[in-house]
Amino acid sequence: MAVSTSTTSPLPLLLLHRGTANTSPASLSFPSSLRATSLRSRAAAAAPPAETLSEDGMPDAPPEGEGTGIPLPSSIGDDGEQLAPKQKIRIKLRSYWVPLIEDSCKKIIDAAKTTNAKTMGPVPLPTKRRVYCVLNSPHVHKDSRFHFEIRTHQRLIDIMYPTAQTIDSLMQLQLPAGVDVEVKL
Repeated sequence: MAVSTSTTSPLPLLLLHRGTANTSPASLSFPSSLRATSLRSRAAAAAPPAETLSEDGMPDAPPEGEGTGIPLPSSIGDDGEQLAPKQKIRIKLRSYWVPLIEDSCKKIIDAAKTTNAKTMGPVPLPTKRRVYCVLNSPHVHKDSRFHFEIRTHQRLIDIMYPTAQTIDSLMQLQLPAGVDVEVKL
């Protein structure tokens, strides 16, 4: 495989040869979408429409929503409410023991689903590890140490479109003592 460069342009043009006799850049054909167009024709195509002046000499404003790039509320439609809920309850659970936190998540989701609230989760968040290093001997032998660690497991549950019944059922839940619950509205 031989590579040649064109000497007519300031930028090198790489051509791959496969035994063809005609290797000049002029003999190459490109699809119309890749052909160069003049800068004048590009500028004319990209030019915005000319403004018109109203009777009082002030330029007319474009119709609302046109040309601003901001969609009108009517163009969003009914799907806009589904994309961003008006109210959401975010529950964050923490525990040192995994079966305890999984059981608590199941209770919360069951309580929310009985009131027809949409739930998302439980989403497992990264486990936090806290490592404690303790010297084995009180005076000497610093090389002998104990390492203790505490792992804090976390879960996240979102409840979309909660009702008063949803909040009441969540308040009446009896969760185990080893689970830390943080609720944000």
